[in-house]
Amino acid sequence: MEFYKDTVIYCYSCRKKTVFTCKDTHEKKGVDSHCSECTGIWFEWQNRAVEREMEKWIAYNKELVNHMNH
Repeated sequence: MEFYKDTVIYCYSCRKKTVFTCKDTHEKKGVDSHCSECTGIWFEWQNRAVEREMEKWIAYNKELVNHMNH
């Protein structure tokens, strides 16, 4: 598994597909993966937290709609 590989994913902070990199401002590898285009630091773990919360709300809303239809 490549821990320090740059990946292109959707960033929920700057709202576009960007490169998430593990390099610091001096191009040294080893820092937490973060969006390379955000003005502030937006980490990949924050991105995953947003996705988990969205999944919870989708499941909640589906359950609510199913309950209302019965």
